[in-house]
Amino acid sequence: MSNNENPSNACQTSEESECPVEKSIEQGCCPVESATKMWQSAFFIAMKETKVDILKEKIRATWGPMLDKGADATVEAMGIYWESVLSQAKAKASFQENINNICQSAHK
Repeated sequence: MSNNENPSNACQTSEESECPVEKSIEQGCCPVESATKMWQSAFFIAMKETKVDILKEKIRATWGPMLDKGADATVEAMGIYWESVLSQAKAKASFQENINNICQSAHK
């Protein structure tokens, strides 16, 4: 008899439970146990995000001007790089079009 069939044992939980958060109630999982695991998981995610936010504030306060200069230099350099990539793509397309035209005119 499964936990769902016995009302007195409907939601037994233990440290060794094999009830992953993703498992549905139809698969014999205890909804309380699933909810507990989701809350625990969410807590640790939120704790990490909070720590990241705190560090971001402190890093910006300490190194903000230097990081801004680095970001400006990165945007400038990547802008030049991106423009060169677009120029190369345009040159390649033009070259291919010219070769295509030459090939087509040779077959006429």
